Amino acid sequence: MVDIFLDGKDWRVADDVYRTFLKAVGAPHWHGHNFNALRDSITVGRINKIEIPYVIKIRNYGLIGADAKDMADNFVHFIGQLHESGFPVTVTIENKDSD
Repeated sequence: MVDIFLDGKDWRVADDVYRTFLKAVGAPHWHGHNFNALRDSITVGRINKIEIPYVIKIRNYGLIGADAKDMADNFVHFIGQLHESGFPVTVTIENKDSD
């Protein structure tokens, strides 16, 4: 199981969440910034350099900027849904209350 480390301290807008995750998994430059594209690249595979199984570890969650917070929350929920559907991907949050 691979650990994917993301740091939320510099996330200011929703697209920061996508950019950070896509860079961490080695996604191609043409990868879409939406949940449909994420679902395809995570669950179907053969798109990103790093494939499941992995654990996404988000550090400094409490420091995420207000304009990126909803996206970060939705991303965490999305990954949780994939996990509940049987895909070997999980997410953990560190420093959730550091704001």
